[in-house]
Amino acid sequence: MHWFTADPHYSHGNIIRFCDRPFPDVAAMNARLLAECRARVQPDDDLWILGDFTAGRSTDARRREVRGIFHALPGRKHLIRGNHDEDWVCDLPWDSVSETADIVVDKRRLFLCHYPMITWPGARHQGLQLFGHVHQNWRGSRNSVNIGVDVWNFRPVTLQEIERRAARLPVNAHWDQVEPGRAWPTVPCAGCGRILDPALVSGHAVVRNGRIVVAATNETIVLMGEAMRKWLPEGRHVCPECIGGYLSVSEVTLPAGFSFDETRNRAVPREK
Repeated sequence: MHWFTADPHYSHGNIIRFCDRPFPDVAAMNARLLAECRARVQPDDDLWILGDFTAGRSTDARRREVRGIFHALPGRKHLIRGNHDEDWVCDLPWDSVSETADIVVDKRRLFLCHYPMITWPGARHQGLQLFGHVHQNWRGSRNSVNIGVDVWNFRPVTLQEIERRAARLPVNAHWDQVEPGRAWPTVPCAGCGRILDPALVSGHAVVRNGRIVVAATNETIVLMGEAMRKWLPEGRHVCPECIGGYLSVSEVTLPAGFSFDETRNRAVPREK
Protein backbone atom coordinates (compact mmCIF):
# COMPACT_ATOMS: atom_id res chain seq x y z
CA MET A 1 0.00 0.00 0.00
CA HIS A 2 1.08 3.57 -0.66
CA TRP A 3 0.73 6.34 1.94
CA PHE A 4 1.16 10.06 1.33
CA THR A 5 1.99 12.98 3.59
CA ALA A 6 3.88 16.28 3.55
CA ASP A 7 5.32 19.00 5.77
CA PRO A 8 5.73 17.21 9.09
CA HIS A 9 8.49 19.66 10.09
CA TYR A 10 9.80 17.27 12.72
CA SER A 11 11.58 19.03 15.61
CA HIS A 12 10.77 22.48 14.19
CA GLY A 13 9.41 24.44 17.13
CA ASN A 14 8.31 27.54 15.23
CA ILE A 15 5.95 25.55 12.99
CA ILE A 16 3.62 25.10 15.97
CA ARG A 17 3.08 28.85 16.08
CA PHE A 18 3.21 29.43 12.32
CA CYS A 19 0.50 26.86 11.59
CA ASP A 20 -1.35 26.99 14.88
CA ARG A 21 -0.67 23.32 15.55
CA PRO A 22 -2.37 22.03 18.73
CA PHE A 23 0.77 20.94 20.56
CA PRO A 24 2.36 22.38 23.70
CA ASP A 25 5.90 21.69 22.49
CA VAL A 26 8.07 19.97 19.89
CA ALA A 27 8.22 16.70 21.80
CA ALA A 28 4.43 16.37 21.76
CA MET A 29 4.29 17.23 18.06
CA ASN A 30 6.98 14.73 17.14
CA ALA A 31 5.30 12.01 19.19
CA ARG A 32 1.90 12.57 17.54
CA LEU A 33 3.27 12.69 13.99
CA LEU A 34 5.34 9.56 14.51
CA ALA A 35 2.50 7.70 16.23
CA GLU A 36 0.09 8.46 13.36
CA CYS A 37 2.56 7.02 10.84
CA ARG A 38 3.30 3.94 12.90
CA ALA A 39 -0.41 3.26 13.41
CA ARG A 40 -1.03 3.08 9.65
CA VAL A 41 2.07 2.34 7.61
CA GLN A 42 3.18 -1.30 7.55
CA PRO A 43 6.76 -2.52 6.96
CA ASP A 44 6.03 -3.45 3.33
CA ASP A 45 4.17 -0.21 2.54
CA ASP A 46 5.54 2.83 0.72
CA LEU A 47 5.52 6.12 2.61
CA TRP A 48 5.83 9.19 0.38
CA ILE A 49 6.79 12.40 2.19
CA LEU A 50 6.32 15.39 -0.08
CA GLY A 51 8.85 17.68 1.42
CA ASP A 52 9.89 19.55 4.56
CA PHE A 53 10.76 16.58 6.72
CA THR A 54 12.21 19.13 9.10
CA ALA A 55 13.13 22.83 8.97
CA GLY A 56 14.98 25.53 10.84
CA ARG A 57 18.49 25.62 12.24
CA SER A 58 20.29 22.28 12.05
CA THR A 59 22.16 21.92 15.32
CA ASP A 60 23.96 18.64 16.03
CA ALA A 61 21.43 17.75 18.74
CA ARG A 62 18.53 18.39 16.42
CA ARG A 63 20.07 16.37 13.61
CA ARG A 64 20.44 13.42 15.97
CA GLU A 65 16.81 13.79 17.01
CA VAL A 66 15.56 13.93 13.43
CA ARG A 67 17.70 10.93 12.42
CA GLY A 68 16.16 8.96 15.27
CA ILE A 69 12.67 9.85 14.05
CA PHE A 70 13.60 8.85 10.51
CA HIS A 71 14.73 5.39 11.60
CA ALA A 72 11.57 4.95 13.69
CA LEU A 73 9.32 5.52 10.69
CA PRO A 74 7.90 2.31 9.16
CA GLY A 75 7.83 1.23 5.54
CA ARG A 76 9.86 2.11 2.47
CA LYS A 77 10.51 5.83 2.78
CA HIS A 78 10.52 8.19 -0.21
CA LEU A 79 11.31 11.91 -0.04
CA ILE A 80 10.10 14.46 -2.57
CA ARG A 81 12.43 17.29 -1.71
CA GLY A 82 10.91 20.45 -0.26
CA ASN A 83 12.34 23.93 0.14
CA HIS A 84 13.42 23.18 3.73
CA ASP A 85 15.07 19.81 3.08
CA GLU A 86 18.78 20.48 3.39
CA ASP A 87 21.43 18.16 2.00
CA TRP A 88 21.89 16.31 5.29
CA VAL A 89 18.17 15.41 5.26
CA CYS A 90 18.41 14.13 1.69
CA ASP A 91 21.48 12.09 2.67
CA LEU A 92 19.46 10.00 5.14
CA PRO A 93 18.99 6.40 3.89
CA TRP A 94 15.75 7.03 2.00
CA ASP A 95 14.57 4.43 -0.47
CA SER A 96 14.37 7.26 -2.97
CA VAL A 97 14.92 11.02 -3.09
CA SER A 98 13.72 13.18 -5.98
CA GLU A 99 12.44 16.62 -6.86
CA THR A 100 9.26 15.14 -8.35
CA ALA A 101 7.85 11.67 -9.02
CA ASP A 102 5.49 10.36 -11.69
CA ILE A 103 3.94 7.12 -10.42
CA VAL A 104 0.85 4.92 -10.92
CA VAL A 105 -1.09 3.63 -7.91
CA ASP A 106 -4.23 1.51 -8.36
CA LYS A 107 -4.34 2.46 -12.06
CA ARG A 108 -4.33 6.19 -11.19
CA ARG A 109 -1.44 8.34 -12.42
CA LEU A 110 -0.04 10.56 -9.68
CA PHE A 111 2.42 13.41 -10.07
CA LEU A 112 4.16 14.23 -6.80
CA CYS A 113 5.76 17.60 -6.10
CA HIS A 114 6.32 19.62 -2.93
CA TYR A 115 4.66 22.62 -4.58
CA PRO A 116 1.11 22.98 -5.96
CA MET A 117 1.09 23.10 -9.76
CA ILE A 118 -1.39 24.42 -12.29
CA THR A 119 -0.82 21.54 -14.74
CA TRP A 120 1.48 18.51 -14.87
CA PRO A 121 2.16 15.27 -16.76
CA GLY A 122 -1.07 13.29 -17.01
CA ALA A 123 -3.32 16.21 -16.03
CA ARG A 124 -5.36 15.88 -19.23
CA HIS A 125 -6.09 12.21 -18.51
CA GLN A 126 -7.29 12.30 -14.90
CA GLY A 127 -3.83 12.33 -13.36
CA LEU A 128 -3.83 13.69 -9.81
CA GLN A 129 -1.17 16.04 -8.54
CA LEU A 130 -0.27 15.75 -4.87
CA PHE A 131 1.52 18.56 -3.05
CA GLY A 132 2.36 20.13 0.29
CA HIS A 133 4.15 23.43 1.05
CA VAL A 134 1.06 25.57 1.69
CA HIS A 135 0.14 23.93 5.02
CA GLN A 136 -3.41 24.85 6.10
CA ASN A 137 -3.79 27.71 3.61
CA TRP A 138 -5.29 25.80 0.64
CA ARG A 139 -6.68 22.27 0.27
CA GLY A 140 -6.35 22.26 -3.50
CA SER A 141 -8.69 21.66 -6.42
CA ARG A 142 -10.47 18.75 -8.05
CA ASN A 143 -7.29 17.25 -9.47
CA SER A 144 -4.52 18.80 -7.35
CA VAL A 145 -4.71 17.89 -3.66
CA ASN A 146 -2.82 19.11 -0.60
CA ILE A 147 -1.73 16.04 1.40
CA GLY A 148 0.10 17.98 4.12
CA VAL A 149 -0.31 17.00 7.77
CA ASP A 150 -1.97 20.32 8.64
CA VAL A 151 -5.08 19.46 6.59
CA TRP A 152 -5.16 15.71 7.33
CA ASN A 153 -5.16 15.62 11.12
CA PHE A 154 -1.39 14.98 11.21
CA ARG A 155 -1.58 11.56 9.58
CA PRO A 156 -0.56 9.96 6.28
CA VAL A 157 -3.40 9.16 3.87
CA THR A 158 -4.23 6.67 1.14
CA LEU A 159 -5.14 7.34 -2.47
CA GLN A 160 -8.74 6.37 -1.72
CA GLU A 161 -8.97 9.05 0.97
CA ILE A 162 -7.37 11.59 -1.34
CA GLU A 163 -9.81 10.78 -4.17
CA ARG A 164 -12.80 11.19 -1.87
CA ARG A 165 -11.62 14.66 -0.87
CA ALA A 166 -10.73 15.59 -4.46
CA ALA A 167 -14.29 14.84 -5.58
CA ARG A 168 -15.55 17.53 -3.17
CA LEU A 169 -12.99 20.20 -4.06
CA PRO A 170 -13.70 22.92 -6.66
CA VAL A 171 -12.53 22.57 -10.23
CA ASN A 172 -9.23 24.30 -11.00
CA ALA A 173 -10.29 27.90 -11.79
CA HIS A 174 -7.65 28.20 -14.53
CA TRP A 175 -8.25 24.81 -16.15
CA ASP A 176 -9.70 26.22 -19.39
CA GLN A 177 -6.73 28.55 -19.71
CA VAL A 178 -3.94 26.04 -19.15
CA GLU A 179 -5.65 23.08 -20.87
CA PRO A 180 -7.92 24.68 -23.51
CA GLY A 181 -10.23 22.35 -25.38
CA ARG A 182 -10.18 19.76 -22.62
CA ALA A 183 -13.49 20.07 -20.79
CA TRP A 184 -13.27 19.07 -17.14
CA PRO A 185 -15.22 15.84 -16.54
CA THR A 186 -17.77 16.05 -13.75
CA VAL A 187 -19.64 12.72 -13.95
CA PRO A 188 -18.93 10.58 -10.85
CA CYS A 189 -19.03 6.79 -10.61
CA ALA A 190 -22.11 5.76 -8.61
CA GLY A 191 -20.09 3.13 -6.79
CA CYS A 192 -16.80 4.70 -5.71
CA GLY A 193 -17.36 8.40 -6.48
CA ARG A 194 -14.39 8.63 -8.83
CA ILE A 195 -14.82 11.27 -11.53
CA LEU A 196 -15.09 9.49 -14.88
CA ASP A 197 -13.26 10.81 -17.91
CA PRO A 198 -15.63 11.00 -20.90
CA ALA A 199 -12.66 10.50 -23.25
CA LEU A 200 -12.25 6.95 -21.91
CA VAL A 201 -14.43 3.98 -22.78
CA SER A 202 -15.01 3.44 -19.06
CA GLY A 203 -16.65 6.86 -18.81
CA HIS A 204 -19.62 5.81 -20.96
CA ALA A 205 -21.17 2.98 -18.95
CA VAL A 206 -24.61 3.92 -17.58
CA VAL A 207 -27.40 2.06 -15.75
CA ARG A 208 -30.62 1.63 -17.77
CA ASN A 209 -33.51 -0.77 -17.13
CA GLY A 210 -31.53 -3.30 -15.15
CA ARG A 211 -28.61 -3.27 -17.54
CA ILE A 212 -25.31 -1.46 -17.72
CA VAL A 213 -25.05 -0.13 -21.26
CA VAL A 214 -22.84 2.02 -23.46
CA ALA A 215 -24.50 5.42 -23.06
CA ALA A 216 -24.40 6.51 -26.71
CA THR A 217 -25.46 3.22 -28.34
CA ASN A 218 -27.50 1.57 -25.58
CA GLU A 219 -25.55 -1.64 -26.28
CA THR A 220 -25.65 -3.98 -23.28
CA ILE A 221 -22.39 -4.36 -21.40
CA VAL A 222 -23.70 -6.57 -18.61
CA LEU A 223 -27.04 -7.56 -17.11
CA MET A 224 -27.51 -6.57 -13.48
CA GLY A 225 -28.52 -8.99 -10.75
CA GLU A 226 -30.74 -8.01 -7.84
CA ALA A 227 -27.82 -7.22 -5.54
CA MET A 228 -26.21 -4.92 -8.11
CA ARG A 229 -29.50 -3.12 -8.75
CA LYS A 230 -29.76 -2.16 -5.09
CA TRP A 231 -26.55 -0.13 -5.11
CA LEU A 232 -26.50 1.13 -8.71
CA PRO A 233 -29.38 3.60 -9.27
CA GLU A 234 -31.03 4.10 -12.65
CA GLY A 235 -29.27 6.62 -14.88
CA ARG A 236 -26.01 6.65 -12.93
CA HIS A 237 -22.61 6.04 -14.46
CA VAL A 238 -20.29 3.37 -13.14
CA CYS A 239 -16.62 2.49 -13.57
CA PRO A 240 -15.35 -1.00 -14.55
CA GLU A 241 -13.88 -1.65 -11.11
CA CYS A 242 -17.26 -1.20 -9.44
CA ILE A 243 -19.00 -3.41 -11.97
CA GLY A 244 -16.77 -6.08 -10.49
CA GLY A 245 -14.72 -7.14 -13.46
CA TYR A 246 -17.72 -8.08 -15.62
CA LEU A 247 -16.97 -5.19 -17.98
CA SER A 248 -14.65 -6.90 -20.45
CA VAL A 249 -13.00 -5.13 -23.34
CA SER A 250 -14.78 -7.37 -25.85
CA GLU A 251 -18.18 -6.17 -24.58
CA VAL A 252 -17.49 -2.49 -25.19
CA THR A 253 -18.18 -0.89 -28.55
CA LEU A 254 -15.04 0.79 -29.86
CA PRO A 255 -14.85 3.28 -32.71
CA ALA A 256 -13.94 1.88 -36.14
CA GLY A 257 -10.18 1.55 -36.50
CA PHE A 258 -9.56 1.63 -32.74
CA SER A 259 -8.40 -0.97 -30.24
CA PHE A 260 -8.38 -0.94 -26.44
CA ASP A 261 -5.13 -0.12 -24.63
CA GLU A 262 -5.40 -1.73 -21.18
CA THR A 263 -2.35 0.14 -19.89
CA ARG A 264 -3.98 3.50 -20.48
CA ASN A 265 -7.57 2.23 -20.14
CA ARG A 266 -8.69 3.93 -23.32
CA ALA A 267 -9.34 3.42 -27.02
CA VAL A 268 -6.36 4.12 -29.32
CA PRO A 269 -5.96 4.00 -33.11
CA ARG A 270 -4.88 0.60 -34.40
CA GLU A 271 -1.34 0.45 -35.73
CA LYS A 272 -1.21 0.06 -39.47
